[in-house]
Amino acid sequence: MKLVVGSGRLASMVLALLKEKKETYLYGRNEQTVGTLLQTFPDVQMGEKTSFSKIKHVFLCLPKTGYEQFLNESADFFPNDVTIYHMATAVTESDVQKWCHGKRVVPLKLAGHAAVVRNQLKGLFVIPPHYQEELLTISKWFPSMEIVIASEDEVLLANQLGTEEAIRMIILLNKRMRKHNLPESIIKQTFNQTVHGVIDAYQRNDLGGFAKKIADHLQQEGEINSNENG
Repeated sequence: MKLVVGSGRLASMVLALLKEKKETYLYGRNEQTVGTLLQTFPDVQMGEKTSFSKIKHVFLCLPKTGYEQFLNESADFFPNDVTIYHMATAVTESDVQKWCHGKRVVPLKLAGHAAVVRNQLKGLFVIPPHYQEELLTISKWFPSMEIVIASEDEVLLANQLGTEEAIRMIILLNKRMRKHNLPESIIKQTFNQTVHGVIDAYQRNDLGGFAKKIADHLQQEGEINSNENG
């Protein structure tokens, strides 16, 4: 039996990707969001602490701030042979081990954005090298996900850099467009489609002539430089 803990974007993503949802339970404190997810995934059942003793696999889809309280209150309800897959990017394996009362902990990190993975039903999971034996099991549970071996620190850094640069771009682009007094509808559509389309095309090496000319110009003029030392 599996238990998904949490009811936000990450929990929704896990439930959407999970191939076999029977004998899967959902536990969370927010009754409204839990109820919504149970309606969306009718094969998933409501989880209660009284049934935790039957759970063999736990997916912790909580924010960093929710880990300690949940594990201190609930870890002893799980059987000794339970495996706890912790998924918060900013929480480390050593952190969780301090709170899980001796239960087995396996980092299972998402490199990417949960809401996007939920919509596309594909993405990238990362597990550390010392848990490589988990790869086959996780692949069976989440067949649409690519799974790679890397450290927790590498996932954290990638997600941090991606988030920082995305927010920087959003703020600067928003300022530039408003400086030109562009209509609100055009600004919104630029974020909704233009930005996503150009990023996708760039990754596929499929930029159109206009976009490719801009990319070549920026690279030749030295406007795209690394901010990293070394």
